[in-house]
Amino acid sequence: MSAAPETIKDPQDVVAPPVATPGLRTFCLTALIAILIGHAIFGLRSIGARAADFEYFYKASHWLLENGNLDGRYDIVDGHQVPRGGIEWYLPVVPRLYTILSWMPHRVAGVIWLTFNIAVFFAMLQLLGRFMTGLPPQDWAVTQLVPVLALSLFWHWEFRLNQINNLTLLLLLAAFVQWQQGRRTLPGFWLGLAVLLKLTPGLLVVWFALKRQFRIVLVAGATVLLAGPVGDLIVFGPEMTRDAYQSWFQTAVVKGSHRGLVLNQREMDWRNQALGAVTSRLLHETNYHTHFDNDPRIRYPDQKLYINFANLPLPVVATLVLSIAGLSLLTLLWIARRPARACPTWQLRLEYALFIMAMLWFMPVMRRYHLVWMLPAVSVLLACMHHVTLRDIWSRVALAVIIIVAATQASILTRTFFETHAVEASGAFLLALPIVGVTLAWLILRLQRDPLAVPLDQFHPNPAALDALPEPARSHG
Repeated sequence: MSAAPETIKDPQDVVAPPVATPGLRTFCLTALIAILIGHAIFGLRSIGARAADFEYFYKASHWLLENGNLDGRYDIVDGHQVPRGGIEWYLPVVPRLYTILSWMPHRVAGVIWLTFNIAVFFAMLQLLGRFMTGLPPQDWAVTQLVPVLALSLFWHWEFRLNQINNLTLLLLLAAFVQWQQGRRTLPGFWLGLAVLLKLTPGLLVVWFALKRQFRIVLVAGATVLLAGPVGDLIVFGPEMTRDAYQSWFQTAVVKGSHRGLVLNQREMDWRNQALGAVTSRLLHETNYHTHFDNDPRIRYPDQKLYINFANLPLPVVATLVLSIAGLSLLTLLWIARRPARACPTWQLRLEYALFIMAMLWFMPVMRRYHLVWMLPAVSVLLACMHHVTLRDIWSRVALAVIIIVAATQASILTRTFFETHAVEASGAFLLALPIVGVTLAWLILRLQRDPLAVPLDQFHPNPAALDALPEPARSHG
């Protein structure tokens, strides 16, 4: 298979993409605003109903303000303790951060958080559209409308539950974009904050280490250390901090790992699309009926639903899951093994999008709203399709993959018409990850052989990436 496009072997041969018309830009921006208004309405309803997940974050931080310690995960109703859900899987720094809001009434805090999330959403789209697509920066709304639509179900749930994945994604993209602009300190700070919020962005710290960007890695580590454990020591004191981290480690790392969840059969209902849960449902007699292990207030009728085609012992299933995850990690590290100066700009973008999406593959609990982290991958795929053109087989495969990703969301119709979650329980959303991942990896490997397989970005050239080009092309840089 020839490199694409075949005729472009010199950066000077590349013609800058045309700019969209003002009318098209207005239409796409209006469409994005309309979509976001729709999502925000559901978010407001959740806030008004004091529903998850914002309730958990608010009450955990409000408890901290009132009691000076971490959330007890219960409410006092008519003088009695009523257990409820919490955020015990998050590091203690998260409720500390939310105290910015929790001194206000719940509804006011929720509206402010939702408004902030809307601003974060548009800032994140602008980072993607202006700096990671190689298309006219002013056309960011045009380039990002289709990726948002392709993942519309996941964005619906992100805003409906007033989650923090949107903010985490913005921090990760800000780290990459500012690094590409030549900064070495702020990217590490943004990356460290993302790790504190979700922990799984630690995978991106590994990526920066593979790129030999050790200053960013050190700044990220210092941010995590100072804002996390050191800050907790100041706020809670040594004894409470020690107890908090011991409890968190047991809950999130030991019991909350893939192996822990499989062996204890927790978080195994259809809502969890993670590798361990899906594998358990397919290879063991695991009940996928709706069950909220993290919130005892939410009860569903006791019902047994199964989709397994085998009934392997749970230790075997857990070992298989860890083996798949381990092999996946080794493959990922091999793909991204080259230092930044040996990678063209497009390779760096594709790798970064791949690593963001890989966070989903490795996390033990993956809900619908987590899948908004696929946005950079879909956005960069579509951009590369534009630059490579549909004459190339890779672009045609990438188009089919994006259609498949969008189509998986139709699985919710099986609940509407057939009253079953069997399709999602089978891993419809999980399946999208390796399909997109292989497509990204395919182009990354082509770029390793031919750095001009995707034409150079005419709007944001990266001088450092010229080192990855063949000598004749580099001389024109």
